Amino acid sequence: MRALHLVDSLPYAESNCFQHQLMAALRQVGHQVDTVALDDFRSAEGYDRIVCCLKQRTLCRQVDRVAAAAKQVPVVVYDQDPWEAFRDGSPFKGTYQLAASRLNVLTFAVTTKWWADLVSSKGLPSTFVRMWVQQRYVDRGPAHADRPIEVGFVGSVHPYRRKLFDRLEQLGVRVTVQAGSSLPYPQYAEALSQLKVFIHCEDAPVIVDGKEANLKDGLWIKDVEAAARGCFSIRNAGSGLDTYCTGIETVLTYTTEDEVPELLRAIRNMDPLERQATIDRSVGYIQWVNGWHETALRLLTAG
Repeated sequence: MRALHLVDSLPYAESNCFQHQLMAALRQVGHQVDTVALDDFRSAEGYDRIVCCLKQRTLCRQVDRVAAAAKQVPVVVYDQDPWEAFRDGSPFKGTYQLAASRLNVLTFAVTTKWWADLVSSKGLPSTFVRMWVQQRYVDRGPAHADRPIEVGFVGSVHPYRRKLFDRLEQLGVRVTVQAGSSLPYPQYAEALSQLKVFIHCEDAPVIVDGKEANLKDGLWIKDVEAAARGCFSIRNAGSGLDTYCTGIETVLTYTTEDEVPELLRAIRNMDPLERQATIDRSVGYIQWVNGWHETALRLLTAG
C-alpha cells in the first residue's frame, strides 16, 4: 500500500491539535505514506489511495484542483466537523456531495458515529473513525489529591459552556476556566493535569434539512483527553458515549446541570485509594487502546 496524505500545509498539519497526532500514526502503521501539502500536489500517479485531510472549507473551495491532480485515484476524506457540510445555513453545506461528484471517493471517514450514520442516510459512503490521544500525551500526572484545581475547564468558552459555568456558580460550584484554544497541544495537556475534575458542555443545536440535530451526540474526544491526563471528566449526556468512553471509568455525564454537585460530591467522597486506582485504570486503558493507530489503519484500508 502506497498512500498520499494530503494536508493544507505541513506547518498546519504539524501544529494542529489532532492532525499532528494522526500524521504520526499514519507514518507508523507499516505502509508507505507520503504527506503532501496542497500547494505541492500535482499528481497522485503511483499511489494506491489518497487520504485527504484537508480542512472541509479547503476541500469545498479547491475540489476541482484536487480532482485534477487525483484523477481516478481512490480518495478517503477524513473530516472532524461533518456537521458543517450538512447544517442549514452553513457556507459549506453540500461539500460531501460536491466531493463525491468530482473525486473517486471510497468513503467519508468522520469522527462521530451519529454523523457517520447521517452521512450514510444521505446515500454517501461513510466510515466512523475515532480521534484519540497519542501515547506520548497519555500521562497520569500528579495524584488526584495533589492537584491544585478542584473543578476546571481548558478550552474555548462557547456560549453554551458559559451558560453551564454560570449555572454551576449559582449552585455553589466554582469552575476555574482557562482559555485553551491557542495553547500548543503539549501545554494544553499539561493544563489538564492540574485539574481534579474537568467539566464542560456540548449542547449546540444545529438544523439539518429543517430537522434539529445536536453536537451533544459527539465531541467525546474532550473527555478522553481529560481522562488521559488523570482527570475525572463531567459533561452533558448524549449519544455516542459508548463509542469513545467504554472502559474509561472517570467519564461521567449529567442530564441537567443540577445533577453536577452530587457527581462532584461522589468523587470527593470516594475512598482515596480506590479513587486513584480508578483514575489509573482509566489512564492505562487509554494508553492500551492506541486509538490513533486504529484510525490510521482504517483510513488506509477502508472502502
